[in-house]
Amino acid sequence: MTQNQPYTREVARIYDLLVYGRQDVEADQEEMAFLRWAFREVCPRQVKRILDVGCGTGRHVIPLVREGYDVTGLDNSAGMIEECHKKLDRRGLDADLHEQDLGALDYDSDFDAVLCMNSVVCFLLETERIVSALRGFRRALRPGGVLLLDNWNFFAQLGRFGYPYQDVRGNEAVRIEYEDYHWLDDFTSIYHVEITARVTERDRSYEIRWEEALRAMTVGETEMYLKEAGFADISAYPSFDVSQAGEPCGERMMFLALRAEAEARI
Repeated sequence: MTQNQPYTREVARIYDLLVYGRQDVEADQEEMAFLRWAFREVCPRQVKRILDVGCGTGRHVIPLVREGYDVTGLDNSAGMIEECHKKLDRRGLDADLHEQDLGALDYDSDFDAVLCMNSVVCFLLETERIVSALRGFRRALRPGGVLLLDNWNFFAQLGRFGYPYQDVRGNEAVRIEYEDYHWLDDFTSIYHVEITARVTERDRSYEIRWEEALRAMTVGETEMYLKEAGFADISAYPSFDVSQAGEPCGERMMFLALRAEAEARI
């Protein structure tokens, strides 16, 4: 089984360009509108302090800081934290960033909201590690705080797997020729991706290879783990459009869950 490693600095430098097709990426307006709605309408307490677990290059950190929230960002990749710092500096913004594994949180009722977006929790392949991480998220929340958990719906995309995909992305400074191959082990429910990228810059050219493995989970399975971790009032959405609640499928699985204002010790 593939053992996930933190992104190297070389991967972190090209991450936005490779994954999103442009640099300095921020969460789009639809996604930010969903977050604002969750903070305002779902969370029973006023949201001021936010923990972004697996913050990456700051796709959510940056717009949240700009809107006045006190944001702490965690990522297990030093390179991703460095890129997040650079993006904040270019905008004259500041956030509290730390290199840390999401399965080893040491917070106790410090935040009003916890974000774990972009299937970050799926990089924990074993059920015990997933539940343990979710318990850490719950402990990090103040009573009444809200968790926002965003996972890809891998099972809704099965038709895309099993075929290599090639593309070229870049800008005036960087050209990336890459090939990725995705497949799902339907016995273990582990989703695999293998990526090879040829990066050409003004003064050098080099190749990057990496592999990832993610736990593919259904809505019911994820809700079960959230309940086992002690969360209450769990709801799921197939997109960032609240009006689609209850729709049968979607490419995203967006979960909202609360730390109860009065709860038994777990």
